[in-house]
Amino acid sequence: MLMMITGGSGSGKTAFALKLAEKFDHAGIWLVSRWPDKDAEQIAESVYPWKIIETHPILPEIIDTINVNSNPFVTNSRVLVVDNIAVWLYHEAKLIAQREQDDDRMHRLMAERADTLIESITAYQGTILVITNEMNGYWDEVDIHKILFHHWLPIVNARLTAKCSQLFLLTSGVAVELTSRQVRLGGN
Repeated sequence: MLMMITGGSGSGKTAFALKLAEKFDHAGIWLVSRWPDKDAEQIAESVYPWKIIETHPILPEIIDTINVNSNPFVTNSRVLVVDNIAVWLYHEAKLIAQREQDDDRMHRLMAERADTLIESITAYQGTILVITNEMNGYWDEVDIHKILFHHWLPIVNARLTAKCSQLFLLTSGVAVELTSRQVRLGGN
């Protein structure tokens, strides 16, 4: 089961995801794209035995490894929190922009990495909570890695949202479940 948690920076996404994950089992894995020093208090207060793995820059590969090496008979009771795909995607855009000069090639490489991430998340057997950031407003960027990031994050978010069973939006620590409230426009 795929669940997504989105919102702005500092909206409480991580705290909400960790509390939500505690409802699924007695242990979980927390994959972080940056070491969660600021979240140490959340872990200390929790009775939930978290295993924390720093994932940057190999997030999709770590998800695949956990999926392949886990006991298939406990898929219904395992929970994985991925924190945060926006941070991971930003670093991917920065690495690609440092190595490449051609715009088309940069977008192809970003598309490949985005596909790899989406495939690893959707192939995960068990409960996976994916934290991301919401892109608000227009950014007038000149740095190519920021342009790549601002182009690709909404695409990745939309593709994962189409596959998730629940989507939560957090604002100032308040979560709203959006999946049951969605309105489809057009012929779909």
